[in-house]
Parts: sequence; C-alpha cells; structure tokens
Amino acid sequence: MGDLEKLLESLPEWQHEQAKAEFLDFLYELYDRAAAPIGLRGTYTGLWERYQRDQAWLSRLSIYLNK
Repeated sequence: MGDLEKLLESLPEWQHEQAKAEFLDFLYELYDRAAAPIGLRGTYTGLWERYQRDQAWLSRLSIYLNK
C-alpha cells in the first residue's frame, strides 16, 4: 500500500468525502462547466473521467517529449 492510500485510510470518512467534493469543485472550474453545453452545464457528470483522460494524455506527451 502506498503512502497516499495510507493517508486516505487514516482520514475520518467525512474528511475524505469533503476532499473529494472540493476536488470535484476544482474540476468544475477547471473545465468551465458553467459554460458547458446544455445537458452538462451545472453538472459534475464525466468530470473525473475527463480529468483521467487528460492526465493520461499529458503523461504520454511528457514521455514522448523527454526522449
């Protein structure tokens, strides 16, 4: 088990849930969800998945550029 997992397990459940909510709020702002197309505007749907795709793409790009 990694350090992050150990840290998360040591947090009270309410604190863990609060951290998740704050991160989703960060993603909402990052991806300008207030200006998203109707159907996504005002929702958190797909934010985590988009973040994962973006991070994977950035990692691949970084590896490619650092060859």
